[in-house]
Amino acid sequence: MAETIIPPLPNETKEQIKRIVYYHYGFEPRDEDIEIIDMGLRNNYLSFHDQQIIRELAAANASRELLAHKDRLGIEFDRIWLEKSIFRYLTFANMCFKAGIKIGTISLCRTAIESGLRERLAEKLAKKDIKNYSDLPEATWIKLEELGNISLGKLIEEVDKEGIIKQQVIENLFHELKFKDQRGRRILDKFIHGDIVWMVDYVRDKEGDTRVIGARDELQRKKIVSDMMTDKIAFKVLKATYKIAEIIYYNSGA
Repeated sequence: MAETIIPPLPNETKEQIKRIVYYHYGFEPRDEDIEIIDMGLRNNYLSFHDQQIIRELAAANASRELLAHKDRLGIEFDRIWLEKSIFRYLTFANMCFKAGIKIGTISLCRTAIESGLRERLAEKLAKKDIKNYSDLPEATWIKLEELGNISLGKLIEEVDKEGIIKQQVIENLFHELKFKDQRGRRILDKFIHGDIVWMVDYVRDKEGDTRVIGARDELQRKKIVSDMMTDKIAFKVLKATYKIAEIIYYNSGA
């Protein structure tokens, strides 16, 4: 039986991958990172192989700063990662990004931020009400119930007051996504709810009026335009969400 051997990536392909990654995601991967991912994806359908490497590189870059805490914290890093809700949703968001499911990435990041801030705030408030550490889980649950209907905007104000993460830090993380007089994080809700009119305006503001070759009609052109920047936005949102998770759990001494 003949054995199929897939040759190593040629240097020109690696250089092309670097250019694409830098253009879309703003960083230049190392040769060894490309080669490691290349070897791990050898069984994938070949026509999508290069694109999969690019998405794996971008996803790894988004989480790199947070994962750097693993060497410092050891098993405590794993405990926090496994127990806290923000990391469960972040894991799924990362998987969506690598699979090319851009809206799923944005939606899950929005959920990760809200659930993560709510849980971290509940933990902080619960510690004020207990005398014995063994009572913390139950007290945290009570606080979670009390915070159940609080909006994301209010949550951000409250975690700022409690010294968990500054509201300005969150706004700075989403600053690149700011549109007109709206806060940068507002883009999450607009993309989640599929507000095409808003998205077309957003792309026009960032990129100028965009021509689409081959669109059947003006409506189809606008739908294509609305999807154009979603991949770039998904990457920026994923990276910002990892940073929020890092600050509230791994930089806070929690």
